[in-house]
Amino acid sequence: MKQSIYILLVLAVFSSCKKMLDEKAFSATYTKDFYSNAAEAEAAITAVYGNLYVMYSSGAPLFASDWSADQTFPRNVVGRNTLTQFSYDPMYSVQNSFGRANESPLEIWRRAYQSIESANWVISKVPGTPMDAARRDNIIGEAYFLRAYFHWMLTKNFGSIVVKINPTNAIDNAFVGRKPIDEVYKQIFDDLTKAEQLLPDYTASLVKGRVTKQAAQLLHAKAALYNEKWADALTSAQAVINSNKYALVPSFADLFTAAKKDLGRQEVMFAVELNNTTNPIRQSQVHYFYAPNGSSEYNKGGAGGIYAYSKFYNSFAAGDQRKGLLATSYINAAGATVLQANIDTRLATKDLVIMGKYKDPNSIGAYASNNLYLLRLADAYLIAAEAQARTGAPTSDAYTNIDMVRKRAGLPTLTRNLSQQAFIDSVLQERSWEFYGEGDRWYDLTRTNKFLTVIPAAINADYPARTPAARNKYFPIPQLEINANPMLTQNDDWK
Repeated sequence: MKQSIYILLVLAVFSSCKKMLDEKAFSATYTKDFYSNAAEAEAAITAVYGNLYVMYSSGAPLFASDWSADQTFPRNVVGRNTLTQFSYDPMYSVQNSFGRANESPLEIWRRAYQSIESANWVISKVPGTPMDAARRDNIIGEAYFLRAYFHWMLTKNFGSIVVKINPTNAIDNAFVGRKPIDEVYKQIFDDLTKAEQLLPDYTASLVKGRVTKQAAQLLHAKAALYNEKWADALTSAQAVINSNKYALVPSFADLFTAAKKDLGRQEVMFAVELNNTTNPIRQSQVHYFYAPNGSSEYNKGGAGGIYAYSKFYNSFAAGDQRKGLLATSYINAAGATVLQANIDTRLATKDLVIMGKYKDPNSIGAYASNNLYLLRLADAYLIAAEAQARTGAPTSDAYTNIDMVRKRAGLPTLTRNLSQQAFIDSVLQERSWEFYGEGDRWYDLTRTNKFLTVIPAAINADYPARTPAARNKYFPIPQLEINANPMLTQNDDWK
């Protein structure tokens, strides 16, 4: 009898354990009663945008790419220099050891998937929320756009990645394997098509920072360009241009003047919205890394962490207004001019160049108010020009599109009757001059496989030799993530 009672007790314990092990993920309990009204739907999409801010507050999406490219470089300190020297490993050992993981591809991977998870809940739950139908559609469209953006951010950095389109409401769907790059882009295009159908056209009355139909079309164009779908890239870029909803800011300097952010909105379609005056302050490391060390006309708490290569500075044509945001001297807090040789005596390089796209003389300490631009109209013109030329001899429309950007820069029209390759090279060069410091250049070099020949020439006294290998086209997937996900494998080149 006692033995029977003992057996029953053991069975009861194992039954209880099984129930505990079979429980759904905690997130399912958290979201069970959420999304029940308009306010909660708004809070949910705001949280997705909040994840975007968290990703860019560290600066990682700009640092990982720009420090790998040929325009700007970080002050040569341990952990930060591995991106420029291509000496990182799948463990990102040095970044982790020296507290610089938030500046590295590790941060991109982690924050992108957090953001995708948040977007998945919106896409799953908000369609059933009782609220104004038009606004509900807009929210769902924003979530599709943001999910596409984060998958695109991941694939251009890591290649073949995990595609996550369902919220993690049970342990069983928490682990997913990688998809081939073509399948990743298929999902991106599917999401953007839905976003284009649900998002409103741009109007000045829209809430600042919210994405629009034109933003989705431009991201569609850019993703298609990266995936070498030239016709799709051209169609989407032309749709943005022909909508006439946005216009180039007449002055390139005004576009990057902190006090003129509202003016910039006529060109900028998607940005990380930052400020230094409201509570809570929303800021990014990008601003004070680019400013000279100490207090100056650039920032009242600059770090002197990033400079431009002098070769890039010297590449601009005479009269190019974009060169005006690069400088070889600055005025410090005492009103004295600091000449080039003394810009930063901590570096071996003496021909340093300061980049001023994130200059904010009214910063509060290191907190600056400049937005970080992610998509703007100039990109539509240059994508349209390149995409058309990829299919044959450049047409008059292709020249017109590149000339729109050159005209704003104060340059003459591009020389006519160029060969197909010469025209494409001209567009890529124009992109380099237009988007420096905006996290764009590295991906132009990797998508065209030019990084292997271009990067070794981008050197100075602090980085006298730079030799990327073919595997550096993509960053290694963080080994910590592979260890945590039994279905995740490493990029083939990094195994």
